[in-house]
Amino acid sequence: MKQRLISAFVALLICIPIILINGIVFKIGIVAISIAALFEILRASKKEYPKFISILSYILLSLFILLDKNIVIKILLTFLLLSIPVIFINNEKYNIEDFIYIFANTIFLGIVFSFFILIRDKDLNIFIFIFLITILTDTFAFIGGKLFGKHKLIPAVSPNKTIEGSVIGSLFGTIFPSIFYIYMIDPGSNIGSIILIVLLLSILGQIGDLFFSSIKRFYKIKDFSNIMPGHGGILDRLDSSIFVIIGYIIIINFI
Repeated sequence: MKQRLISAFVALLICIPIILINGIVFKIGIVAISIAALFEILRASKKEYPKFISILSYILLSLFILLDKNIVIKILLTFLLLSIPVIFINNEKYNIEDFIYIFANTIFLGIVFSFFILIRDKDLNIFIFIFLITILTDTFAFIGGKLFGKHKLIPAVSPNKTIEGSVIGSLFGTIFPSIFYIYMIDPGSNIGSIILIVLLLSILGQIGDLFFSSIKRFYKIKDFSNIMPGHGGILDRLDSSIFVIIGYIIIINFI
């Protein structure tokens, strides 16, 4: 527990100033985090890819996030530069399956971390709102599960999560972020609609946690990395946030 608290404190000391400063500092921070996340997901597959392919994927991911270009152009550029080497490299070292795995994860992480920048540029309070949902849901799901958990949620994916913890997590992960949204972002919004949307985002956050847990189960790893002792890797910490941000972007584009 002490190690977890120290890691969390250090992470906050680094992240809070970067988030507050925003601009190029925030973008560089997001690029660094995205590269670490891509490293973790490539490492999870337990295959040694050619070094220049890994480096190329990190460069393409960085360009995807930093370049202010049409998203289709960025996807096509990534496709071309990662697909062409398949022709020239030994099939055992880099084949079509490897290309699909690296390409899909590069594009996915590029889009998701671009959303982080988009939301922060739009409004700091919305950025805080997103992370309030995930932090409160995760924290109270853990506490609720420890105190009241009796029925396993999906033991095949995450044996420690319980239905009781999930419900309590979504309860607290809905109430307080909804209050924050109404008072800090849009006081004129419909309270019922906001509560419903936040509840959906809270549930999505838990689904994100379970999804990334299923990846770890598939590859038989405990954590994606140990970059944050006691917490795991970047993807271990941002799994819920990734799904919440995706859900938020979809909702605001349909409502």
